[in-house]
Amino acid sequence: MKAVWNPALECASPADLAARHDARLRAQLDYVMARSAFYQRKFAGLDVEAVRGTADLARLPFTEKSELRESQLAVAPFGHHVACAPQDVRRVYSTSGTTGRPTYIGLTRHDVEVWREAATRAFWTNGLRPGQRIPLVVSPFVVAASYADAFENIGTCMPIGVNMTDRLIDAFRFGGASALLCTASYPLHFARALAERGIDPASLGLELILAGGEPGASIPEVRRQIEGLFGCRLMECSGNGDYCAMAWAECEHRQGMHFCAQDIIHPEIIDPDSGEALPIEAGVRGELVCTSLDRECMPLVRFRTRDHVVVTHTECDCGRTGFGIRIIGRTDDLLIVQGMNVYPAAVRDVVASFAPATNGVIEIQLREAPPAGWAPPVHIKAEVTAGVADPAALAAAIEARLREKLIFRARVELVPEMALPRYEYKAKLVREVYKGA
Repeated sequence: MKAVWNPALECASPADLAARHDARLRAQLDYVMARSAFYQRKFAGLDVEAVRGTADLARLPFTEKSELRESQLAVAPFGHHVACAPQDVRRVYSTSGTTGRPTYIGLTRHDVEVWREAATRAFWTNGLRPGQRIPLVVSPFVVAASYADAFENIGTCMPIGVNMTDRLIDAFRFGGASALLCTASYPLHFARALAERGIDPASLGLELILAGGEPGASIPEVRRQIEGLFGCRLMECSGNGDYCAMAWAECEHRQGMHFCAQDIIHPEIIDPDSGEALPIEAGVRGELVCTSLDRECMPLVRFRTRDHVVVTHTECDCGRTGFGIRIIGRTDDLLIVQGMNVYPAAVRDVVASFAPATNGVIEIQLREAPPAGWAPPVHIKAEVTAGVADPAALAAAIEARLREKLIFRARVELVPEMALPRYEYKAKLVREVYKGA
């Protein structure tokens, strides 16, 4: 059985891949300028012809999510940035926007096939293999159909209805399911649902959990806890409904999520404050920016994902040459505590490092509206496992570690296991108490 789904691209040399991306970018920009009213206006007065390859991308401005939303408010349903004929749209996804009005993502038949290929590479990288049956719980993922396409490329897809926990359990107990795609938060929620029904999670026969949608699956203690509960392997993956359904995935060496969408998107990492492009080197931290290379309906140029990432590696023994990342948090979700950027996921990492006394489940509580609510000490609730001899000393140790690692003062309140909520979708690490939430 092959080790890599598409070795010609996933194992291409950096020079070969750069040449391919340069050619793809030039063709995509020609298409965009001929077909997208949004980019015709956005790039008016710019010498787009001077962008001969990815090294020239800094000549072009970023595309913001807010611009896409405003475009759709002006011209429903797809906005000015649609670049194909309406009758060529074959699939439509929707997400809820901050305005309460959904935003729409369209795909042509070609786009569907391209996203299927990217997701297939990612899930194969994660370890999904022929013969495995994987339930698809549609509700948390707006691009779930693309995942179903990829599941069927590799194994067997088992669609499950929305909020159908018992049906999901039955898929494992009686339907032969052996893998699960979910958020990093969901396995603990699922384990709690199983416990309420008197079912041992390890009895399900779950072999592989593919976890995305939020940071967390790579946290050692979170991984240890979930793998211990289910007796399975937890692997991290990531994508985005705007730029590509699935584009990043861990291989068996688990040192970071490989870039798996060669020829489909071109990733950059930028300084989120200056916008300057940063080198792709291990240890570099910044915001992920993506440009479409092969998209017909809604191509994006230098789209700011707002995902804050760190480059984990540029070489791997698996043979894949796509550099690796971990997602630290979102640049638009961070807390600013006395001038220091604090990512909620980083707080969870620090708390989880005190395992087994802690299990990594936290809630950051804002007692007042920002910026006053960010003033130290920041109130943090953290679950503590049973049998901790000196909770006060543990809380003090966590506070000291937070101050050392993240450079801010916190007041840690320890609560019993299961005292904080579990989530079927993304974990809510920050609770705005001042709103009564």
